[in-house]
Amino acid sequence: MRIHLFVFYIFFGWYLVQGQSISESIEKGLLENDIRKKLPPLDSLLTFAKENSPYLKFLDADSEVWEGRVTVEKRSWLYNVYVEAGYNYGVFDNLTNQQIAGDPQSQTLFSTEQGRFNVGASFKIPLTSVFSRKRNIKNAKAEAEKARYNRITAEVDLEGMIISQYNAVIKSHRMYYISSSILDSYKVQSIRAEKDFENGVINVAEYTRLQQMLNDAALKLESQRAEFIVAVGNLENTVGFKLNI
Repeated sequence: MRIHLFVFYIFFGWYLVQGQSISESIEKGLLENDIRKKLPPLDSLLTFAKENSPYLKFLDADSEVWEGRVTVEKRSWLYNVYVEAGYNYGVFDNLTNQQIAGDPQSQTLFSTEQGRFNVGASFKIPLTSVFSRKRNIKNAKAEAEKARYNRITAEVDLEGMIISQYNAVIKSHRMYYISSSILDSYKVQSIRAEKDFENGVINVAEYTRLQQMLNDAALKLESQRAEFIVAVGNLENTVGFKLNI
């Protein structure tokens, strides 16, 4: 009984010391392998994302269309102005100089072969244009304003997405590193447990439990690795370029 208690205390003390050592090693490793050292600054990522965002470019184009529509509606009255020009060539009867001067005694006309230009302008005001012009301008301005606010809203949403994805990359990398450190520790424990099992220090149940912990740590590492890859991919898709990390 005393032997079993002695073995228990030895293992308990070893796990306690080992746990403290692992914790200190992980904290040191996280500082040395901080992924933020490899990532571009957050402000730069926000700038790149805004410049490369297809959706923001679409909203910019939409806003430009509606700004142009306002200008078109303001000039819509020009559609009711008509200018006509013509050219005729032939023999025309013309007034004499006396007639032009106002001499009532001169009644003689003279004919000449010549060409004549004529230009005329007309203006009509359809009632529908009168009553709908102001409304059309107002509607176009409202749509242009809505497009502008849609752009602002989309930009704020994009900033929130970048910040969230940036932090997701940092978090997933930290978890990936921690899982890797824990797996390395379990590998060392597994080697020791195998020797202790061969020497009869631990039984089959304890040895099996330690091996299962090793397997679980390996699966956890793969899961964290996949999560890190996804987080990096999401951020790359949003900013529009490869991060090379």
